[in-house]
Amino acid sequence: MSEHERSSIFSKDILDTMNSFSWFLMDASWMLQAREISMMMILPTVLSGLLLCFIEKRRSLTFINIAILSWICMNVSWMFSDIFDGDYYLLIAKSFFGIGIFFIIIALATSENISDTFSHFKRFRIKKIKK
Repeated sequence: MSEHERSSIFSKDILDTMNSFSWFLMDASWMLQAREISMMMILPTVLSGLLLCFIEKRRSLTFINIAILSWICMNVSWMFSDIFDGDYYLLIAKSFFGIGIFFIIIALATSENISDTFSHFKRFRIKKIKK
């Protein structure tokens, strides 16, 4: 656990990996029109995204995590729009897009290190192995 993490059952790195993997499976199954699998992947994707919002101590990165959670919710709503053929879900997706942009702006305004804040968007980071 790093100095920037709150204590949790899972480390931030594990949660981030779980989130990326479940999100990837959700999107891939949606693309492949495997509706049941895409629906099953919603819970782990949203839950791991939500937990990432609470594990980070730095305020600007918490706002980025909320923006990422908004992106996930936008993606789920868009998926519902396709699967259930509803314009209502597309409107919800657009709302989550706006919420995500809002939190990115808030993250920018509160960031002490913009480079560090935006480095959080790099998914599937490759870390050097310590010897």
